[in-house]
Amino acid sequence: MILTGLLKNVTFRNPENGWSVLRVESSEPKGIFAVVGTFPQLESGETISFTGEWIEHSKFGRQFQATHFETVIPTGGESLIQYLSSGLFKGMGPVSAKRIVDCFGENTLHILDNEPKRLEEIKGLSGKRLKDFQTSWKEQRESRDTLLFLYGHQITGSTALRLWKQYRRETVAVIQENPYILAEEVWGIGFIKADEIALKMGLPRDSYQRLRSGIRFALTRASTQGHTFLPRPVLLEQSAELLRLENDEDAQNRLLYSLDGIISDQELEAHEEGIWLPPLWRAEQNISRWIRASLEKPATASLSANLEAELRRFEKEQGIQYAPEQFQGICAAVTSPVYILTGGPGTGKTTTLRGALHLLDLAKDKVLLAAPTGRAARRMSELTGREASTLHRLLEIDPATRRFMRNGERPLEASVVVVDEFSMVDTWICSALIGALAPTTRLLLIGDQDQLPSIGPGSILRELLSCDRIPSMRLSHIFRQQGGSDIAENAHRINLGQRPNLRDGTHFHYCPASTPEEGMQIVVELMTRTIPATGCNVLTDAQVLTPMHKGPLGTLALNPRLQDVLNPHHRPKTLGGVGWRQGDRVMQLKNDYERNIFNGDIGFIVRIDLEEQEIEINFEGRKATIPSENLGDLGLAYACTVHKSQGSEYKAVVVVLDSGHYTMLQRNLLYTGVTRAKGGIWIVATPGALDQAIRNNRLTKRYTKLAASIRDGGEFMDWLRED
Repeated sequence: MILTGLLKNVTFRNPENGWSVLRVESSEPKGIFAVVGTFPQLESGETISFTGEWIEHSKFGRQFQATHFETVIPTGGESLIQYLSSGLFKGMGPVSAKRIVDCFGENTLHILDNEPKRLEEIKGLSGKRLKDFQTSWKEQRESRDTLLFLYGHQITGSTALRLWKQYRRETVAVIQENPYILAEEVWGIGFIKADEIALKMGLPRDSYQRLRSGIRFALTRASTQGHTFLPRPVLLEQSAELLRLENDEDAQNRLLYSLDGIISDQELEAHEEGIWLPPLWRAEQNISRWIRASLEKPATASLSANLEAELRRFEKEQGIQYAPEQFQGICAAVTSPVYILTGGPGTGKTTTLRGALHLLDLAKDKVLLAAPTGRAARRMSELTGREASTLHRLLEIDPATRRFMRNGERPLEASVVVVDEFSMVDTWICSALIGALAPTTRLLLIGDQDQLPSIGPGSILRELLSCDRIPSMRLSHIFRQQGGSDIAENAHRINLGQRPNLRDGTHFHYCPASTPEEGMQIVVELMTRTIPATGCNVLTDAQVLTPMHKGPLGTLALNPRLQDVLNPHHRPKTLGGVGWRQGDRVMQLKNDYERNIFNGDIGFIVRIDLEEQEIEINFEGRKATIPSENLGDLGLAYACTVHKSQGSEYKAVVVVLDSGHYTMLQRNLLYTGVTRAKGGIWIVATPGALDQAIRNNRLTKRYTKLAASIRDGGEFMDWLRED
């Protein structure tokens, strides 16, 4: 059965799997109907032909369940007006679209395709707007066959546009020649989708092209899960699972042959039983070599010999008293070529750092401060009273090449580089950092090893701390916090595997929920009443954190609900298949070097322009204009995952724990979430979820050879570190 109609709006879309609920206006049968199914991003105003069947939903009534769809370009009337003004064409709004259709009627498409200069007859359509529309229409016309090809393979919206802009007229030919290029070169399309297209095109399941692509993707996917390499048997097992070859012995033999061929062609690095992506192998080796070389250097002699006296004087001036281990640590930190300062909240890391900075100032050393994220850098500046930058800005990222301009040929001009929140730093950025240090530059690393490890590959802080030769100090004594806050004390209890004090404390609060639905109501109550009553601005100073995207208390459920209650006064505008509102709190999900915004940056929407197909966002004083094809890199941020909150600090934090998140309920995740709170923490938990998170100290294993490489001659089994 076929249902053809005009897409009025997207009522709901799950970006994880594309399952959507659409409102479609049809002339036969006449009416506005709900259409459900798995779709890519679709724009309001498009005319779409759906294939499927009518069903009766027990709660929502009659719906059309679609199994296939294709877009239909309307030829005239109201449908064509809505199509032209749908946001697909830059420079075109509903008023101009109506004037065009009223003027040219049934000849509109012919005029647009063959006589575009006649558009100058339309009142109000001239200059840049006319040029933008003509360019946009021409691109759409030239890309129509390509887009229909992509739509036919369920690739559309911003991803389809990104593909078209990358390959233009060659898009179909490129994909037909090597479908797996989609997974390798186009962000947003994974191996599963590329493999599905390849198999539909007739590529044999055991072809060497498919097997090689599967191996490379398995290793790339492992790097996104924190591994710098995979043991050969593990890589073969994961590749076979990805390629669905488990019960095909002949295909598995071909897989083994394919792996040997990739290694022989030097597309992968093989050392003993480990297999690396070549850039990751080089990055890990760069770090190892630098650390080993630094450990051979003597302590610097540029500082005053009487460090202790200088530090005592600083204590009196500041009205503080350092513990004996802090004294020793500060003196070692300012003289060692590389030094690590670690500890949990309230243990005095900032006070210790300030003492080290004072001694470095006395020695007239040039010090650069940096952190992995913008929020962490700003927090570092606030705590030290000095300028701090993100690592990307410190290393001067070049947007065009995505390479760092600071390197061995143009090193950082500093005596000492201090990096805070170092637990977040992965192998890539650590290698770039040490590659930009001058031979005499010293490195002071600060972090909390009990927090979640970096999102990227490696476990750098833990690996370095496991090497006894690297000087370090772990602060463990919790100092009384200002205002008698009980957050640090309870975070320490969680870290030891003990229950926090669940009686309502000064700043630590526990909110049990009997069901996920009740949990959602509690979160809404906290964000609309309880937290605002403390004087905290919930849009700028509060954050809801949850372990996962999916589930009734994941980000995909929390964000639309919080959008409705925290930003109810602006009408949603659909762009890129998502209903955005002016004032929405949003997060950048991928590094955008061109616009100088990075993964995890938080901002607020200040303008949504459907005609220009763009959204303007204020990222804490830095404005960026995001075109529609890049909106897939953006998400609502009323709620975010605990992983995304690393390096940030908020006045108020709501941590949501649901027993349905059992795979992610871990002690270090809960500890990381709680330690994001500066002023108040509220834990909303369904039955058993809190205890499960505290008990679960099973740490995710990461394959990395850094510590063994630093120690020179670590056995293979030493490479497997636990985070």
